[in-house]
Amino acid sequence: MRCCGMSLVEILIGVVILALVLIPSLSVILSETKAVTGTRDHTQAAFVAQSILETARNYKFAYLEADRYAAKPDVQKTTFEWALKNDPAMKERLINNIKYEVKDAQVEPVKNTLAPGEPSILVLVKFAVEYSGSDRRNHRLDISTALAQEE
Repeated sequence: MRCCGMSLVEILIGVVILALVLIPSLSVILSETKAVTGTRDHTQAAFVAQSILETARNYKFAYLEADRYAAKPDVQKTTFEWALKNDPAMKERLINNIKYEVKDAQVEPVKNTLAPGEPSILVLVKFAVEYSGSDRRNHRLDISTALAQEE
């Protein structure tokens, strides 16, 4: 005579079916979490790069390039290029326990082909943001843009 309950075999079958459904779902959730975390880390690197470019845009055009003031070290230290290469606050940022570092920074004037004797009215700003992501791999985001002198 059977009572109104579940036997141990029925419970075990239910647990096996539940495991067969949950295990693949968990692996999908874990892989998607890694993808979202990687995207977040890359977005933060882009945010750091954008912040640096906005800082460059706030400098007067004459103070973007450091080489222009090679004979005047005190003035050279006030340039964007010098800050980008030497200022720890600009070179490194810690966001979500990930250190984003600025590497290979260059600010180069573009030769003025329209007026060869005149100073440059355009500079190229190049740098890279390197970081070790949550995935424990090294990543690099290369940035380059041109900044023009405003009239």
